[in-house]
Amino acid sequence: MSADAHAHHGPGSPDHVPHVTPLPVYLKTFGALVILTFVTVGVSYIDLGTTVNLIIAVAIATIKATTVAAFFMHLASDHKFHSVVFGSSLVFLAIFISFTMFDTTARGMFDTDKKNRPANMHDPFAVPTVSASAPAAPSAAPPAPPAKP
Repeated sequence: MSADAHAHHGPGSPDHVPHVTPLPVYLKTFGALVILTFVTVGVSYIDLGTTVNLIIAVAIATIKATTVAAFFMHLASDHKFHSVVFGSSLVFLAIFISFTMFDTTARGMFDTDKKNRPANMHDPFAVPTVSASAPAAPSAAPPAPPAKP
């Protein structure tokens, strides 16, 4: 890159605007994060069902991450393009998590043979043994006819 390419991003350029956040904003942000942490812990003790608890936990974590990004990473006072990039990353994260949840809810539905798999970690390809309750396989040789007197 040439020297001209870097000249537009220096301290005196219109692209670089210094921002100083006042201390009360940081203290309020810290207080909000502490309160949200207590809410997270409190909700974890209430059994609302696995799905509802997971949705609440993810929602609180998203609020906390957005708060950190907005104030500690200065997205609230930066160019709006950076906020759009952050928001789109959250949308894609939600998409990826939802696809993962679709996969985890369907696990085991099509694997009816799983109980017959060997549990021996030293020989994972071993043929499972026949249990005592299963009927014995017919032998290859037919039984001998009874002797005539």
